[in-house]
Amino acid sequence: MLRFKFSAWAIVCMLVAFSFCACSDDDENDDTLVPPSNIVEALKQLYPSAQNIEWEMKGVYYVADCWLSGDELDVWFDANANWLMTEVELDNINQLVPAVYTAFINSNYNSWVVTDVYVLTFPQSPMESVVQVKQGEQRHALYFTQDGGLVHDKDISNGDNTNWPPALPRQ
Repeated sequence: MLRFKFSAWAIVCMLVAFSFCACSDDDENDDTLVPPSNIVEALKQLYPSAQNIEWEMKGVYYVADCWLSGDELDVWFDANANWLMTEVELDNINQLVPAVYTAFINSNYNSWVVTDVYVLTFPQSPMESVVQVKQGEQRHALYFTQDGGLVHDKDISNGDNTNWPPALPRQ
């Protein structure tokens, strides 16, 4: 009986020791993207109060995921530090400007489930609102002008629901 208790405790101690060894310290994760300094500076000039900045690559673009005045922004730059787009995710469809909200309600997708709502701001193009919807396996992203005109209806059923900057032709 004593031998069994000792063996059981030895196994428990080994499992505990191995579980601590198996844990990684996320603070030591060195795969954080550090963009070139001109891109970091471009973000600081555009949004000097941005906080909690994390960078990632989407295609050939540098994207800063950051916070500004309680809003989460994705700010897109090209390799030359040119600002291409800022994407702000809204909490719900009721935050859209009334013309876009009305246009969506009057669209063929008004009975679909709204999954995400965004506002896209561009340096030289008019602002757009995006309403992403789904019904069963079908998913669509609806791009509206701020006066409610439907600019583009993109099928995103393939899983790519990224709002790409207008430098790439919309598909």
